[in-house]
Amino acid sequence: MNTETLTTPSPELKQHLQDLRREADNVTQDIKKQASAGLQEIQTEANNRIQDAKGTAADLFSAVKDFAAQHPLKTFAAGIVVGFFLSKRRNH
Repeated sequence: MNTETLTTPSPELKQHLQDLRREADNVTQDIKKQASAGLQEIQTEANNRIQDAKGTAADLFSAVKDFAAQHPLKTFAAGIVVGFFLSKRRNH
């Protein structure tokens, strides 16, 4: 058996290896693109949810302010009750 035949890759093998490398590069690029698109989608969804939460918090704050302006005695009484319960809870 000729040792040169075993150690020297054939032109077909060299071409096959180049094709495999090219295909691996293509797969890697596809994965990077998909991951990037997925991350962008997640970031967009997170930003949308944050904006929704900010809007909800602003609406709630506005409703509380309106209630307090329209019902100052009820607001004061509610503050006393909440303060009482918080102080009792803190003591335990």
